[in-house]
Amino acid sequence: MSALPANSPIQRLDFDILWCIVKINADSMFEDNRALETTLASSRVCHDWRNFMLNTTSIWAHLVDLDHLLWRTVKGRNELMRRSGTAMLWVKIHDTYNFNFHSCCAPHILDVVRENWERIQKLEVVPHWKHAEEWWPLLSIPAPYLESFAINFKQEYVMFNVVLESLFGGCAPMLRELRFSSGYKSIFTPRPWMRQLHSLDLTVELRVAETLAVLMFAKNLVNLRLDRTVAGRSEPTLPLISLPKLVHLELNPLSTLELGAVASLLQHLLIPPACSLSISARRIQREGMGTHNTFRLIIQSISTSAQHHFTYHVHRQIDLTITSGLFIFTTATCSEEPTFRFSMEMASEQMFPDYVLRILLHAFSLSRFSEVTSFRITIRGTTYPAPEFTTFIACLPSVNVLTTDEQSLSHLLALSALRRLYSNPHIEFPALKILELSYLPSRMKRSKGHSTTDHISKFVMARIAQGHAISVIDFTCDTMDVLPKVAFLGKADGLKVRWRQRGIAEIREYVCGIGEPQTLASV
Repeated sequence: MSALPANSPIQRLDFDILWCIVKINADSMFEDNRALETTLASSRVCHDWRNFMLNTTSIWAHLVDLDHLLWRTVKGRNELMRRSGTAMLWVKIHDTYNFNFHSCCAPHILDVVRENWERIQKLEVVPHWKHAEEWWPLLSIPAPYLESFAINFKQEYVMFNVVLESLFGGCAPMLRELRFSSGYKSIFTPRPWMRQLHSLDLTVELRVAETLAVLMFAKNLVNLRLDRTVAGRSEPTLPLISLPKLVHLELNPLSTLELGAVASLLQHLLIPPACSLSISARRIQREGMGTHNTFRLIIQSISTSAQHHFTYHVHRQIDLTITSGLFIFTTATCSEEPTFRFSMEMASEQMFPDYVLRILLHAFSLSRFSEVTSFRITIRGTTYPAPEFTTFIACLPSVNVLTTDEQSLSHLLALSALRRLYSNPHIEFPALKILELSYLPSRMKRSKGHSTTDHISKFVMARIAQGHAISVIDFTCDTMDVLPKVAFLGKADGLKVRWRQRGIAEIREYVCGIGEPQTLASV
């Protein structure tokens, strides 16, 4: 490391900007295993940077990554703790992942935690069961300044249930965030200090009654995430719990039974109108889906929560993705407005039973969508249930921007053909003016299972014939060498076609019926 010229770019960097850059990196330790390494490298760039960083104790205090190799030696431990001064500490230790290393260093690592316990502000622990008996006494000590605590039990061990009963000796007055994860059935006893929590993240098998008992003590929550909520064999009469400050609610079931538990939980939660709701059912096994009627009742209950959300919020954009084993329905917004998301995904290579998409589309065909103006749809590898799909599309009369792709467009064409077959006069998306398309190159269109039919032209010309011509086709989400050869270019007079040409920054525009497509004008 040497002194740099006074006019070097590094020397001209404002120290407020440098501080922001370094702080962003240091504060990412829990997500980035190289955060400490990056900060060490930055502190060696030049003398000015080094002096600045060594004199800023809070940087090092937020980088107590006890999994890093520097903690092997007494010299390394002492130097890093010296740099942290008396600032509040952020501590991470993933004992499970580094068992070979920590087997010899564990006592020293625990000494660092023990000696600085009252300075710890954030603590994230993944304890190994072989060190459990050394961890429990620590975790039962009052934590006067601890604000965030995360613990993840990777192995089954009976003592994991005991620790929660005496966590922090019942005294953690500053604790606002708790993340608790266990791959096994655990006892999660409500504690008085839960009343002060703002964020709670539980990945643990809890019955609905047990979950509600916890939430009864945590009524000041702003963020709540629950994984693995399960239904009991005979749930008692369940209380109604109000969470008046809740802003984000995320529920992630892993089976249809857990999805049923989520539906039951939602029936017993009073959440404010300003709360975003996300339900993501993942890795669902087909054989565990139960009967048609059981699934219908579950989704009806979730649909009620969706209707409650849309009663208070008028969303202008919604997105829908359907494949043979995936369903995603979500609102999209660029603002801080509350959102709604529901997704259901089958386990690898499994397909939905026939009734699933029918029930889902029916459940989310809501009259509140009449004010939606932008709709994004993706359909892959499935034959949609026509009546329910028709009903869903009919709920979107105000859509003027449709974002899709040619393959999904073929499904909309089939829907239109079916409508005409039954002499239904109502056209899909009567207010549509802009069609935003992802265009598949010809080499992709020749791939197995993909038709080479010009669905775009069919869609455009069909709307012209029915008196509902669109104004713009927008290909600008892709970059192309040339404007795609499609039949409507020579037929749909007045239609504007926008696209991006590779190597050219400006958006190109061609107006059908004015010159040849090769005559392009920049917008």
